[in-house]
Amino acid sequence: MADTDTASPLGDCMAQVAESQRQLFQEMASFARDETSRFVNLRLERNGQALEKMQTCHGLPGLIGVQQEWLRELFEDYVSQQMRLAKTFRGLAQNVAASAADAASQNIDRMQEEGRHMAESAGQQMHQMAQDASDYAQETQH
Repeated sequence: MADTDTASPLGDCMAQVAESQRQLFQEMASFARDETSRFVNLRLERNGQALEKMQTCHGLPGLIGVQQEWLRELFEDYVSQQMRLAKTFRGLAQNVAASAADAASQNIDRMQEEGRHMAESAGQQMHQMAQDASDYAQETQH
C-alpha cells in the first residue's frame, strides 16, 4: 500500500511535467510559426519596396543608395527579430520555471503531509504494540 501511495504523487508530478512540456512546445511552435510568417512578410514587403526604388533611381549612385538602404533595413529587421525571439523565449522560460517550482512545491507539501500521516500511524501502531506487550506481560505475571 505504501508503494501505491508513494507512486501516486510521483506519477501525478510526472504527468504535470509532461503536460507542462507539451504546452510549452505547443506555444513555442505556434509562436515560431507566427513569427516566421510575420518576418517573411515584412522582408517580402521591404524587398518589393527596394525593387520599386531601383526602377526609379538615377544612375549608379542611386542604385548604390537603394542597395545600402536595403542592407540597413535587412540588418535592422534581423536584429529586431532576434530581440523579439529572445524576449519571448526568456518569458516562456520564466513561466516554465515558475510553473515547475509551483508544481514541485505542491508535491513536496503533499509528500510532507503524507509523511506526517505515515509517522502518526506508525506511532499509533507502536503505541498499540507497546500497550499489547504491557497487557500481555501483566497477564502472564498474575
